[in-house]
Amino acid sequence: MSSVFYSPEAESDLLGIAEYIARDKPEAARSWIHKIRVVCQALAMQPTLGEVRTEFGVSGCRSFSVGHYVIFFRPKEEGIEVARIIHGSRDLRSL
Repeated sequence: MSSVFYSPEAESDLLGIAEYIARDKPEAARSWIHKIRVVCQALAMQPTLGEVRTEFGVSGCRSFSVGHYVIFFRPKEEGIEVARIIHGSRDLRSL
């Protein structure tokens, strides 16, 4: 089975997403986090999915959208490394 490795920033992003959504809809927060993690696991099994993102200067960087959120990851031999998970409306270059 392919593995998903989350950077500390990605873990922090997930926590922030959950906290933000849970303010109004706690069950929706759990559902979104679960959905994002399921997609990350699918990406680990097919790491060539998603859009190649050369503009960030990170070798192998790819992105994949889940709703309004964008998962930034790099394929690794044993799966993927998730670097960030951010809302698509944010200024990506400032991160």
